[in-house]
Formats: sequence, C-alpha cells, structure tokens
Amino acid sequence: MSPTTYTHTSFVVLGLNGNISPFIIDALSKHSGVKKLIVLSRPSSSTPPSLPANAELVQVDYNDHAALVEIFKKNATDVVISTLSNAAIWDAQKNSALAAKEAGVKLFVPSEYGIVTIGFAGKEKGVGNPFVDKDEFAEFLKSIELPYARFFTGMWLRYVPWAIGYDANQKVNILGKGETPISFTAEEDTAGFIAHVTTTLPLTRLSNAHFRLEGERLTIRQIADRLNKPFEYVQAVPGSNSELRTAIVGQGETGAGSTGWDHLKQEENGSDSEEGAGSANKLWEGHVWLKLEDVVQL
Repeated sequence: MSPTTYTHTSFVVLGLNGNISPFIIDALSKHSGVKKLIVLSRPSSSTPPSLPANAELVQVDYNDHAALVEIFKKNATDVVISTLSNAAIWDAQKNSALAAKEAGVKLFVPSEYGIVTIGFAGKEKGVGNPFVDKDEFAEFLKSIELPYARFFTGMWLRYVPWAIGYDANQKVNILGKGETPISFTAEEDTAGFIAHVTTTLPLTRLSNAHFRLEGERLTIRQIADRLNKPFEYVQAVPGSNSELRTAIVGQGETGAGSTGWDHLKQEENGSDSEEGAGSANKLWEGHVWLKLEDVVQL
C-alpha cells in the first residue's frame, strides 16, 4: 500500500501506563502509515517505560486547556486515542476532547475496550458506573460535534485466569451454568486493529462508528475444557477482589459479555445486535486473531 493512501497519519495517545496503552503505542509505532506519534502523560505519572524510537513522550497537565490545544495543533493531530482509566473519563479525557475539538482533530477514540456500553446512558444509573460514564461520554462527544469511534472487545484473553479465580484454587470457577458465550480479544489484536482502521478507513466510515471485535467466542465451560483444568460451580469467584471478579463474570453470564450484545433489548440469555459479535473483524482482512492458548498458559 502506498503511503499516499493513508487517511490519517498523526496520532496522539492519551495515557502511558494503562493496560492497553503499551499495545496501542507499539502498534502505531510499527504501522507504516503513522508519521507522527505523540504520547501524553501527566507530570506526576510514574517513571515511564521505554517508548519506541519514533514515539515522543510529552508531559502535560490535562487541566491546561491551552497546552493541550497547542500540542494537538503543533503536531497537526488527526486522531486522538484515549487509554485513560475509568476514573479519568470526566476530567482528563473530557478536557482532551474539548481541546481536540478546538484544535481541529478529526477523530477521537474514547476509552472503551470492554463490553458493549451502548444503551447504558439514561437507562442505568449510578455515580461512577463506568458503563454509564462511557456511554454518556459518547453522547458528550456527539454534543460537541467531535467525531468518535468506539471499540468493543469483550474481555481480555490475558484476564481469563484472574476472571475464573484460577489463582485461588487452581480451578475454573463457574457462575451459573457457565454456558453463555463471551467475547474475548487479545490486547495485541485490539491495538493492531485500531491502528489499521484509523489509518486506512475514511473519516466518513470512522465517524461515530462502533467496532465490535472478537478474537475468541467461548463459554466458561469451554475454557475449562480448552485449558484442560478442573472446574467448580460457585456463588462467587474466589480470590482477591472477589466482588469485582464476580461482577465481571456475572455480566458475561447474562449475555452482555458478547460484543454483539444489544443492551437496549436486554433479552434473557443475551441478544446479539444486527451488527453481531466480531462483526468488525472482517475489516482487517487476512489477519489471524490470537486464541486462548496463544495468550494463556496455566
């Protein structure tokens, strides 16, 4: 592919030390279509890891609107990709979006990278509910007329041992029947996909779009079989942060763990939308998606 065919070439990544940020930075740094790569980090952030040679680290106060606008303008930024935590959605991420709008950034990728959050805004309540916050943030981006692209991945494959509580009892711990399909995707695939579509698809295709990825579609019972480990039916996933583990796996058991889930319908046992789980995979033609055994070794 000739470089002249790339639609966006200048990128800014928000966040340095998150779970997905190293993968996105790495994927963008290796993509021939990316000519400028800036990584933003707070001055108070921990000592940064080594970055690729073609990535530039810029420390910034996310409350400094003028500084953010200057960074985006100076680098003629096409796309801003947020990897910020749930806690930063309504401060650092919002401030960055406002600055991006003023600076003429073409596309904003908010921090999603999990279950489908479409339909939570105005339907579910709860202060600090990340599902609500993420959907309401998309509504905010729409209100300021800043085009966005949302990427839904299901659960990270690397989180499988933690989610099933394997560290606690060397078993696959199952809530309910463990027979509901859940979408799983590797961080490497997610990052590579984002780098691919944001550099090759036209803005008209990216603007306010939802991309549903799926590297593997598995039930918890199938995970036990694939990993060849014993399983146990439980009321709560054991181990540290049991409540959080149980909540995440519990979401999966409702059907909401599928990237094809339609939260607006909320049909019992899950409801895949017309777009369907993993429907965006076809946009990365020829790519071989990582499987459970490629990532998880117990």
